[in-house]
Amino acid sequence: MPARIVDISLRYRFFVVIAIAGVVGYGAYAYTQLPIDAFPDTSPVMVPVFADAHGMAPEEIERLITFPIESAMNGLPGVTQIKSTSAFGMAVVYVYFADDVDIYFARTIVSERLDQALAELPEMHEPPKLGPISTGLGQIFIYYLTLDEGVDTDGKARDIYLREINDWIIKRQLQTVGGVTDILSIGGHVLQYQIRVDPHALNQYRLSLADVVQAVTANNANVGGQFMVLGQEEHLVRGIGLVRGLDDIGNIHVAVHDGVPIRIADVAEVGYGPEVRRGVVSRNGAEEVVSGMVLQLYGENTSKVIQRLYEKVPEVQASLPAGVHLVPYYEQAELVRQATGTVKKSLLLGAALVVATLFVFLGNLRSALIVSLALPLCALIAIILMRLTGLSANL
Repeated sequence: MPARIVDISLRYRFFVVIAIAGVVGYGAYAYTQLPIDAFPDTSPVMVPVFADAHGMAPEEIERLITFPIESAMNGLPGVTQIKSTSAFGMAVVYVYFADDVDIYFARTIVSERLDQALAELPEMHEPPKLGPISTGLGQIFIYYLTLDEGVDTDGKARDIYLREINDWIIKRQLQTVGGVTDILSIGGHVLQYQIRVDPHALNQYRLSLADVVQAVTANNANVGGQFMVLGQEEHLVRGIGLVRGLDDIGNIHVAVHDGVPIRIADVAEVGYGPEVRRGVVSRNGAEEVVSGMVLQLYGENTSKVIQRLYEKVPEVQASLPAGVHLVPYYEQAELVRQATGTVKKSLLLGAALVVATLFVFLGNLRSALIVSLALPLCALIAIILMRLTGLSANL
């Protein structure tokens, strides 16, 4: 049989050369499209569910939120395990699936069951939501923000100002990069418009805290009122009540006392303030900074996603206020380059040793090179099969 294969190859040399050229060409193309990572991602197919319940104790969260969500996830097709964590003000439920389950199918059925479970949950500030489509190795790019001295922060503290820029400017632009699933903000303070009520003023005007809450809730919306026809034109009618700043909050009408309107500013102090936080990010242990962590979409090519991020960073920097700088300090591409460089070096060294060994035993360099052609061809065939089966190239 081997002799027949050699005979056919020699007889139809043109077709053999065409086949080899096809393998080389398609193998080179498959290599450019092959996801390249530092390590194989052995993360299981998992869908996290996050639920924020501000002020609730872990026992209440476990009984009222975590347990109903866990119960709703039982019985889903492909589920192998369900884990959960109940902490102060937060619950996280991890739904694990079999390895052959598609991640998007898993998220779809978890989302459907989560909608059914909402009826059993207590009233919350915002409904539970699914976590990003990423894995434990998805943290590919981390940056922090700096602020020059003397920059006008509109009366906000430095850490509040930088966190607001990261949440509303930087995150929204970086999320447009292909292959990015989410950006996590870390450090700084989340900006709040705080109404610090004076209890003595409330007592003086015979008001309650519920009256203040109801007034703010009812006076923070724009309302449509159809349109009026004047001549040949239609004029839109609407009520503008959306709060735009501290002065708008202070001027909200609460009640009338002895014929005099009582505003929020009469019974409370309105100002900027930080949300209660439970963590901090420091740089070299010397100063506090605001940081952002970019998460890669499940199954994406790490090197290409980081390359797109570096192309996007100058655009983001140009859109930031003067004196604010975005500084990358960790990116997984260097780790990928080091790992793949080790593999390439080993392959080249192995190929050189094989050629040298064949030359010694065959005594002919041409014959050694012909036999050694099997090495790159086998590698290209392996790359083609890895591309077709969805495997990534890694250490």
